[in-house]
Amino acid sequence: MSKLQISRADKFGMVLLVLAMVMPVAFLTTPPMVDILGHMGRFTLQTGLDQQPFLQHFYSFEWQIIGNLGTDLIVQLLHPLLGTVGATKLAVLLVPLFATTAIVTLSYQMHRRVTPFAILALALVFCLPFTWGFLNFSLAMSLALLAYVLWNYLGSGWCRTWVFVPISVIVWLCHTFGLAFLGILCTAEALARHCPSRKSLFDGLQATVRDCLPLLTPLIPMLMWRSSASGSGIDGWFDFQQKAGWLISIVRLHGEWTDKASAIALLAAICLGVFHRRVTVAPTIAVAASIALIAFLVLPRQIFGSVFADMRLAPYVAMLALLSFQDATLSARARTALMVAALAFLGFRLALTTHVYHDRERQLETHLAALTAIPEQARVATLVQIPCQSEWALPWFSHIGSVAITRKHAFANDQWANSSMNPLKVHFPAAGAYATDDRQLFFPGHCGMQPTLAQSLKALPVTAFTHVWIIGPSPKSFIGKDGLTLR
Repeated sequence: MSKLQISRADKFGMVLLVLAMVMPVAFLTTPPMVDILGHMGRFTLQTGLDQQPFLQHFYSFEWQIIGNLGTDLIVQLLHPLLGTVGATKLAVLLVPLFATTAIVTLSYQMHRRVTPFAILALALVFCLPFTWGFLNFSLAMSLALLAYVLWNYLGSGWCRTWVFVPISVIVWLCHTFGLAFLGILCTAEALARHCPSRKSLFDGLQATVRDCLPLLTPLIPMLMWRSSASGSGIDGWFDFQQKAGWLISIVRLHGEWTDKASAIALLAAICLGVFHRRVTVAPTIAVAASIALIAFLVLPRQIFGSVFADMRLAPYVAMLALLSFQDATLSARARTALMVAALAFLGFRLALTTHVYHDRERQLETHLAALTAIPEQARVATLVQIPCQSEWALPWFSHIGSVAITRKHAFANDQWANSSMNPLKVHFPAAGAYATDDRQLFFPGHCGMQPTLAQSLKALPVTAFTHVWIIGPSPKSFIGKDGLTLR
């Protein structure tokens, strides 16, 4: 691949795109994405547990080399300068920064311009996995995209081989999924380059394997990690009805019909690219999109401690498909119309995402006013109402309890206890099953699902906690229990 040349005007346009893409998260004080609140609680323990004798009764943190440490390492490095929350905010900001830079640069590498399809692909930076707060995953995927830009730029040779030895380890440390995604990208590039130019398919495959050998560097620490991990079940194979639901949920955020219409628009753009006779494809990205689609169809719901494994990949299948399309053979009028429509769509999604994130942050701060009634070093059982599974709304405040760890140095019952994906351990036998995620969650009564608030309160070992913090129902609907006083 020839070296990339970008004009000054195009560089200015790229900078404007990057700035626009970071706006939804740039001014958040406490990022309200679903899991990030829980992560911030863990980061507080990770960086300050040795100074909190009270919390040492309930938690222990032991560093281990696992493929899920992206933001953990950023926080560990930068918390003396930025604090735990500030370092987390920086990690959140890096995702759109890295991903946007990679997408627009890849478009230039493949098509010599930013295509309307690449503009649409930018909307997938704020996809469902990011909004759900899968921060290490999202960071790893954005790093994989950036690494692929470098892979293309360096071309074949020993320089790329040695550079990608440490890069593969860094991406894997952020999240295992990122390394797998980088493997898909690099394998597709090597296949597209070698196989058409060789008479023997075997020779092409052999050359592809040789090119991608640096990406196997993390295999040794990965095998050591998996051999010592527990609770790493695999579940949910070939549920194609749910997979179809994930495709229509790729930009799920707030409003069901708005989000579904946006997903349909993106999928329609992909169909346009596939079936329009004057739209061609860049072979390397097209092969990567095809491999990613097969992986999405084959992946189970849960693998090695990561839930929603197939859901996480869905937006990136669409992203790669959009990036593969070339519009150079379209008329100038058609290209202009497509670009105007793509920019309008992206602007709408950015405005909506910014509004929803900030609105959820305002709601979060309203709920956090309850912390004024909770003293330092309390033992807090949080019970959080989440939407029915049939509803479109996200469980935004599932891990609000962990804010009590960050702000009050209290015990909270919503941390994850998964040795295969988490170096944090929870020790609170008196709390039983209510010591860890996801027993803090309950459903509204009209869902017909369990547990309800009444069932959670009945099973809760009240004497193990000093406070019970209920999120969702009005205090007027509070169902009392011996040992609890409503405040």
